[in-house]
Amino acid sequence: MASVFRAGFGRLRRVMASRKGSAAYWTVNMVAHDTFRSAEESIEHFHWRNTQYPGYIELMPVSGQEGKVVLDYGCGPGNDVVGFSVYSSLQKLIAADVSKTALAKAQERLAIHGKEAEFLHIDEVSNTIPVPSESVDLIHSSGVLHHCANLSAVLKEFRRILKPDGQVSVMVYNYQSLWLHLYVAWVHQLKKGIYRDVPLKDAFRRTTDGEQCPISHCYRPDEFLSVMQNFGFDGVFKGAAVSLTEMKCLDLRYEALQDQRLPAEHRAFLTGLTFDHRGIPLYQGAVAGIDACYSFRKRL
Repeated sequence: MASVFRAGFGRLRRVMASRKGSAAYWTVNMVAHDTFRSAEESIEHFHWRNTQYPGYIELMPVSGQEGKVVLDYGCGPGNDVVGFSVYSSLQKLIAADVSKTALAKAQERLAIHGKEAEFLHIDEVSNTIPVPSESVDLIHSSGVLHHCANLSAVLKEFRRILKPDGQVSVMVYNYQSLWLHLYVAWVHQLKKGIYRDVPLKDAFRRTTDGEQCPISHCYRPDEFLSVMQNFGFDGVFKGAAVSLTEMKCLDLRYEALQDQRLPAEHRAFLTGLTFDHRGIPLYQGAVAGIDACYSFRKRL
């Protein structure tokens, strides 16, 4: 009975938090915020977490940034903050988030490594980043921009603070993924009958970072490149990383293709899959995973 009560209370907290906006929601629903007893435990977790998304760390590297000023925008409880501090010799590391609780966790974790960073709390309404204009070499934002209520304000700030020769590395959710076309469209909406009566993208939102997550978009690569171009950034789609959740449901594609209820768009995606030498699924030559990764530079 106590566990049922705790589960119900936890869900109520998430519902209430989601109604207050992203900062409140991510304070209650921090991603992978274990407490670590040593630097070794912390760095082991860093590597374990990256293995949950094969190919991610190669597309969004934290190494090789020597001498740079790096901003981790939406740092959460500090996984990539730790990665940058351990695997790059930076001039300065800045960690920013809308959740004060997440920032405190990140600061606590970084202290275990004997490293330092500047921690900034971002107001989710104004999205002002309190750093000087043209002062940042690399803006790293992993799994964050698809949750922003006012993306235009964030991107204007990115352009303001980035050095003329600086770089923006971004991971956002990928529309052309097994997550959307199989895990959401068939496993949830048809096989389980969950979220069957809501639009596909709303069902996607509910399956990613908690049912009550207030905002969770996904983009086709050309769509996100266009968004960034509208704010003065030129860039490339580097590729995607697939989650182990997607890999675990991969064999269900045959059952999904036999289901006449599955819309043609998803059937075309599933029949169009190919595989690389590692057995990783590809669609139109790109990894068919949820984590789409990009690199941008400021148009001068």
